[in-house]
Amino acid sequence: MKATLSPLQVKTFYFEKLKLEENPRGVVKHLLDIDFNFIEDDKGRPGIQLFVKYNVKAKNPLIRADIEAVSLFEVDESLPKEQKDKLIAVNGLVITYGLVRGVIYQMCSVIPPSERLLPSVNFNPLLKEKLKG
Repeated sequence: MKATLSPLQVKTFYFEKLKLEENPRGVVKHLLDIDFNFIEDDKGRPGIQLFVKYNVKAKNPLIRADIEAVSLFEVDESLPKEQKDKLIAVNGLVITYGLVRGVIYQMCSVIPPSERLLPSVNFNPLLKEKLKG
């Protein structure tokens, strides 16, 4: 079956901050703090600025990370504004976190593959809190 492209496409992804520590003798821990902002670049492209703190205050974790990542998107202009906003909020956040997970996975070369993937996250509570304000 031929795949249909999403009306939301990543055009730019980069890290504003990427502090990563590996400790092969550490313990698997998942102390995860996430926040985000909706942003727009100088060309008017919408985006997500994602803040991830992973095991920052944990003692002896396998992986510790302090990250600020940005994704900028192109959105199908034919969509109504409400649908565009929802795509950016939900899909944009999940896409950005997925990109961060992939980069961390690739960078942690001394950690066994089964232990270097950041956990999956339920973003619904964070989105509800962020969107009500």
